[in-house]
Formats: sequence, structure tokens, C-alpha cells
Amino acid sequence: MYYFAYGSCMNVKDIKRTVYARPIGAAVLKDYRFGYRAYSKSRKGGVADIIPDPGNEVEGILFEVPDFKGLDNREGHPHFYERIETEVQLLDTKEWIEAKTYSVVEKSDADIAPFSYYSGLIFEGAKELTQEYQQKIRALTEKLQKGPESYE
Repeated sequence: MYYFAYGSCMNVKDIKRTVYARPIGAAVLKDYRFGYRAYSKSRKGGVADIIPDPGNEVEGILFEVPDFKGLDNREGHPHFYERIETEVQLLDTKEWIEAKTYSVVEKSDADIAPFSYYSGLIFEGAKELTQEYQQKIRALTEKLQKGPESYE
């Protein structure tokens, strides 16, 4: 079974808190974009989400997992995140693989600033992704953490 991680689970140390997961490699999910569309009390801020967006892409890490029990529990499936079927493309071989991932059930209309520790886990896990994508999620995260320009 394959799991596509795009948030803190890209971080191998963090995902292993929950489940045994063997990294396969960097992959891309087409027609979605990355955001922080839900608030998590335990993460003290916004948490990663995928938002349908034709023509956009979300990069992440593909893992082989024995089952989804630990991940379902971690992600609050089915109430906080729902597990969805998807197809991702490995960045190195261009091979398409069917995988499961998670999407926030009740999305906020706008992104919510993540807590710095949580975003640090994402940045650490994203080191296997393209430089362009790493810069893109870092720019979004830093903009949210700085807050609205109207407060200046």
C-alpha cells in the first residue's frame, strides 16, 4: 500500500512516530495546491492540506506502508482528515502510482498560519523535493506567519 505525504509526514522521523513507512521517493500530485486549511489544537496552528486546483501541483514523498490504521488515527480520519484515493507521479522515474493521501474535511476559506515547529517538520521533510517547490511552500508559510500587512 502506498501513502503520499505532503505535510509533516514527509519528515521520516515524524512519520515513524505513527507507523512504519518505507520511503519510495519524491512524487507529485497533479491538479491540487498546497495550503494550511485547518486549525489543529495539538499542532498549535494551521495544518497542511491539499486543495483541488486544476493545473497546479503538490510535491511530496511517497511511502510504502503496511496499513493505514496508525495514519488514520494520527490524521483524525474520517472526521478531521479524510483518506482519499489518488494517483501520483514519481519525480525521478515519471512512473504513475496509485496511492492514498489525506485531505481536510472541513476546509477554512483561507490559509491559517502554522506554528513554527510544525512548519519546520515540513521544511525538513521537503528537502527531497525540487528547490522551486521548497521555495514556494516556504514563501507561503512565511507570509502567513508574518500576518496581514494591514497590521503594520
